[in-house]
Amino acid sequence: MASSLVVKSYGKINWTLDVLYRRNDGFHEIRTIYQTVSLCDRLELSYSAHGLSVECDDPRVPCNDSNLAYRAAAALKQRSGAGGGARIRIEKHIPVGGGLGGGSSNAAAALIGLARLWKLEVPLDLLFEISRDLGSDVPFFLIGGTALGAGRGEEIYPLQDLRCDNLLLVNPGTSVSTASAYQGLKRLTTPDSTRIIPFTLLAANGIRKLPLEVWNDLEESVLVSNPEIDHIKRRLKALGARQALMSGSGATVFGVFENSAEIQSAARALESEGIWYEHVVTLDRADYQGSVFES
Repeated sequence: MASSLVVKSYGKINWTLDVLYRRNDGFHEIRTIYQTVSLCDRLELSYSAHGLSVECDDPRVPCNDSNLAYRAAAALKQRSGAGGGARIRIEKHIPVGGGLGGGSSNAAAALIGLARLWKLEVPLDLLFEISRDLGSDVPFFLIGGTALGAGRGEEIYPLQDLRCDNLLLVNPGTSVSTASAYQGLKRLTTPDSTRIIPFTLLAANGIRKLPLEVWNDLEESVLVSNPEIDHIKRRLKALGARQALMSGSGATVFGVFENSAEIQSAARALESEGIWYEHVVTLDRADYQGSVFES
């Protein structure tokens, strides 16, 4: 049995996010287009004969049984009957509370990594079942690429992958509570199938077009109480981004640029202003699944 391994825990953005209505279970029914990106945390998983433990280099991340990676490990151990335990060390690069799915990705990475570390033959259906209990975004990180999320986000339908090499992630240094973002909504939207059309069309050469429009219903509530996020959106547009949108419930904003020269110019401007940014590319499903384990 391998004594340790390293798993890459990639982040995501939401090209679109429609909040449709409040469900009877208290969650909101949503439709969203998920997309994995190249920014990632690293999880070092080591076999332990003394139960489960978690540690992280970011003090904002809880290192107890409330940590999503810990909860994923505990659920997998219980559901699979695995013997022994594991030490989980998380090296954070994805902003905490930034709308990029860092905690959810950590949970999925723990499931994928521990299944290998413990040499388990776990059906994918069981991993999805465990992941749905952990959080709405967790199931998406079991497959990656471009995907439609329905229900509360946990129903995943793979789409043809979309490619973008000129994405800039920008975070104002704050975090947003997902619960407060939903609670602040003053209206609920209704489904409009025409808004999804840009993601279902192909260019003549078979290459996926970039989205013609991006949107996020949660901006309605979040930008009002977090003007720094709106400032980031406006700044990205002023720096040449043809699209700028808050990802998930925030606070990270992504900007879509036409080419590498424009994105490099924007990055230099943001660096001079002391604003956190990261130049990332989208990861399709094959690249995502093929690079989860660090060799």
